[in-house]
Amino acid sequence: MKLSAFLAGAFAALALAVPAPAPVPVPNSSSPGALEGRRSFDARPFNNLVFNQRDLNYLLKINSLNLEAFQGLAINNGFNVGAFQNLFTANVFDINALLQFQQLQTLLAVADVGAFGGVDLSRAALNVVQLGALGNIGGVGLNSFIDAGQVGLIQSVASQVVAPVIL
Repeated sequence: MKLSAFLAGAFAALALAVPAPAPVPVPNSSSPGALEGRRSFDARPFNNLVFNQRDLNYLLKINSLNLEAFQGLAINNGFNVGAFQNLFTANVFDINALLQFQQLQTLLAVADVGAFGGVDLSRAALNVVQLGALGNIGGVGLNSFIDAGQVGLIQSVASQVVAPVIL
């Protein structure tokens, strides 16, 4: 079993097990207890949902991340997406960035199966994975591990990334 499948299952079970808050009537909503959604998503602080780092754009393209679901979590579920702002804006490709990218990918995989439908995520907080005694290893740059002969291919794939439609 892949680690990502295990994590997606664990997050799905956690999302389904979390008790929903008591319904609060929202003025002008079609149903009592409906989440009051944000009216729009400001993608400017997130580099318009395109990574500033070439290798992360490559991973975005080959993994086909659904960034519309990312916006949907912010708009419809009240999820505080600010924890991922540095991932989109920084020009760093290190272990910490790779772990945060994996966290984003897992979150979006769980969202794609509908586990967060109607769940208020405004109180959910995601933190950067702490590596404990190995904390200094998180800043190790991964660019030195990329074969120089592959940089052209990576650049070619990364340049195909287009900004998603902002909801």
